[in-house]
Amino acid sequence: MVQSRRIVDTLKRELKAHGVSYAQVARRLELSESSVKRLFSTGGFSLARLEAVCDLAGLDLLELARQADAQRFRVPALTVDQERELVTDPALLLVAVCALNRWSFERILDRYRFTEPRLVGLLARLDRMGLMELLPGNRIRLRIDRNFAWLPDGPIHRFFVDRLQSEFLAGAFQPERDVHRVAWGMLSADSASTLRGRIAELTDAFDELTRGDEVRADSAARGTCLLVALREWEPSPFRAMRRPAGP
Repeated sequence: MVQSRRIVDTLKRELKAHGVSYAQVARRLELSESSVKRLFSTGGFSLARLEAVCDLAGLDLLELARQADAQRFRVPALTVDQERELVTDPALLLVAVCALNRWSFERILDRYRFTEPRLVGLLARLDRMGLMELLPGNRIRLRIDRNFAWLPDGPIHRFFVDRLQSEFLAGAFQPERDVHRVAWGMLSADSASTLRGRIAELTDAFDELTRGDEVRADSAARGTCLLVALREWEPSPFRAMRRPAGP
């Protein structure tokens, strides 16, 4: 039986969220790991095998189908107005960031000075914005697409550049845990294009690692910022020494 791509993708996501590897799935199905990877690639699960893998992820088939159906409503990005609403209310932005990092209601309440009614109200606003669903028992279910991102040069990005960037760069970086490097040189258009591709790979790796840490209940993850910038630019002292342009 060939399963829909949405069903298989949802199952893969839930397995990852529960820390279940292909090797564990292989042992459960009594198959080789390569055969399991082929099943996920082709979607060729029998009903019995699908049920067995769902059990590893703590799901039943009905819940899997429901979650897969919910994927149709995933949010790839917020609107400009929605991002503006977040940046004008620091408490709302903080709770949004916590929710996006898959913090539970209890964890947010334990870390920050919110009353339960205040936190419920903030989460309800995020629910109305379509970013997440506030479920019974104050459970949080995100409604974001896997590739969700803030708008390029949108209100969130401008908020960081205008108000937080100088704070981020101020003070000493600790060499045992932080990295701060500045490089300046001459790049051709082709080399700059190659470097942009490598920067995209780096940010993808950052996103993948944060998603892995988000779902670990025992994670010792701490708030971490990766700032990457590349632009055609010349330091002003260098620019001041240029010869005047000819007539």
